[in-house]
Amino acid sequence: MEQHGAEALNSIGKSLMHAIRTKHRESQQDVAHRVIQIAKPWMIRRWSESKLANGKPLVWIPTEDAHLIDLEWTQEEQAHLKTLV
Repeated sequence: MEQHGAEALNSIGKSLMHAIRTKHRESQQDVAHRVIQIAKPWMIRRWSESKLANGKPLVWIPTEDAHLIDLEWTQEEQAHLKTLV
């Protein structure tokens, strides 16, 4: 967590502000690479399925119910859509 947690992000934020103020291009590039290093594990494609060493989920995602509604088209709407298609 030290490498990818909140402290690392806070540190990189300070470094970024300093690099912007000084307009030092190499520092800006270094900060960009560090941001990628820090953020990459957070961008895991299946991060909701990833587990910590103790078996707990890396990130808890609440479940939501989706309510799907089937639309019923009138004859006029169907005719108009057929002409567009």
